[in-house]
Amino acid sequence: MRSICLSIGSGCHGSPANRFPFSIFFGILRKDEFRVDHAHPLPPIRYLRITDLEAVVKHPLRRQPYLLEKMKTVVIIENEAVELEAMVSLFEQWQKEINILTASEEKAAINIMSQHDVDLVVCDLAMPKNENLQGFTLLTHTFPYIPCIALSAARGAFPEEAMKRGASHCLEKPVDAAQLLLHAGDLLETSTSGTVRGIPIHSFLQMLETEEKTCTLRIDKMGDTGLLYIQNGVLIGAETKNFAGEEAARLILSWQETVVQIRHFNGQRKRQINKPLISIIMEAFRIRSEKEKEEAAAAKSHQLPLKHLSTQGRRIPLEIGSRVKLEFPHLDSLVESVMVGMLQDHFLIVTNPEPHADLVEKLGVTERVIVKYVHKGRLWMFKAQLLNSVASPSPLFFFEYPGVIHFHELREAKRSSIIIPCTFHLPDKPELYGALSDMSLTGALCQIRHKGETALPRIDIGEKVMLRCLLPGVKEEQIIGGTIRNLQVETGETGIGIEFEGLQQHLADTIGNYLYGIDDQG
Repeated sequence: MRSICLSIGSGCHGSPANRFPFSIFFGILRKDEFRVDHAHPLPPIRYLRITDLEAVVKHPLRRQPYLLEKMKTVVIIENEAVELEAMVSLFEQWQKEINILTASEEKAAINIMSQHDVDLVVCDLAMPKNENLQGFTLLTHTFPYIPCIALSAARGAFPEEAMKRGASHCLEKPVDAAQLLLHAGDLLETSTSGTVRGIPIHSFLQMLETEEKTCTLRIDKMGDTGLLYIQNGVLIGAETKNFAGEEAARLILSWQETVVQIRHFNGQRKRQINKPLISIIMEAFRIRSEKEKEEAAAAKSHQLPLKHLSTQGRRIPLEIGSRVKLEFPHLDSLVESVMVGMLQDHFLIVTNPEPHADLVEKLGVTERVIVKYVHKGRLWMFKAQLLNSVASPSPLFFFEYPGVIHFHELREAKRSSIIIPCTFHLPDKPELYGALSDMSLTGALCQIRHKGETALPRIDIGEKVMLRCLLPGVKEEQIIGGTIRNLQVETGETGIGIEFEGLQQHLADTIGNYLYGIDDQG
């Protein structure tokens, strides 16, 4: 008895030297019989015959056998129960590590293939209402990157027509099982040839163009997916969720940090792209450059402006007990202190961090300390001269009272997760009960729970709404007006994004103090 491990190189169509190898273990070959896996003999098959199984193992052997990278999935389309059972049994005994899905006709198979990662389809064309191959054509056009073996009882032009419509092979019935498995092994090898990371898409396309490959490239990027169709090295088509042709190709080539998967291509796409590859690449670079400029401009526009406030004759906005951070000229890190007192227009008093008791010695006579703190949704800062320090009864620093202080307005950017029960009022509609979450000074998300069968009143984007709720730190119920900006309806819960309008200053201060108080406690 001889054990044979067949290693089938994978890759898009072309030179074997450029394939990504993995292998399929067929089984055990003896002189007088063929047995698969645990030496279970193949069951009797009505329309499949086991002949000349030596042909199955005449595939070139690789030096190093590999196991399959992932379990392969095969869809078998057959409406005759006996033949379907025989086909499933044949594939299961040929390869244990295989996932087999079945369908009685092509439309059902399309539904299955839309929900699973399928590597191969085996389709019996001899089915009712399939004389003109409409269902088969729909299948191969919908999934041009999944190879298909067609089984036909007809002779003459019928198998040839199936090949034109995307079949990789068309075998006449009764089917030679050895030939079927041999073709299945080849196609499972090349259906998904490998995954490429770290290589720019345009560079990979140029490699395929040089070697005149035929394949489909599936490009994944942060939830977006695109398909590029290459025939004999030429980019002939492209698809994304919203675009097709040259526009889709330019968009896909402008993506960065992508994962490229090499798939089969059955030729069932008419040429949509007529420009040379280099022209598409240059246009993609232009799109990427423009997008990067827009993102840079947007980031710059969102930088918080620095504002100034004179303190002449007024108390600076800093409360007793607030934490402040001191930036000394000769230290790389900030030092944290606590504000313990002030005499307006004269000096401020903060604690001297004990681990840094020698800070006075390091501070020059003319050098100033930068004082930073957060108060009511603003990041405040000012420079101050150290006037004096005392060690008893407590180590303290005395800083000069600043003439000008500076601040960044942070409120609009700050948001925090929060659960605040509320009632939700729409004009002329019954009130709803929910909770506010993900709150900022400009708005909040209102979550309304409901039973799946209970219909909510009609809610429209742009509609005015009134909220009643108890805000943290406020004893009385508050009324907040707003406008609905977005909706997300899910089973059992509806999320309503609300933009506050006419928010009174005391409410804005309450929300701001709460949001930044969370950080102060951290």
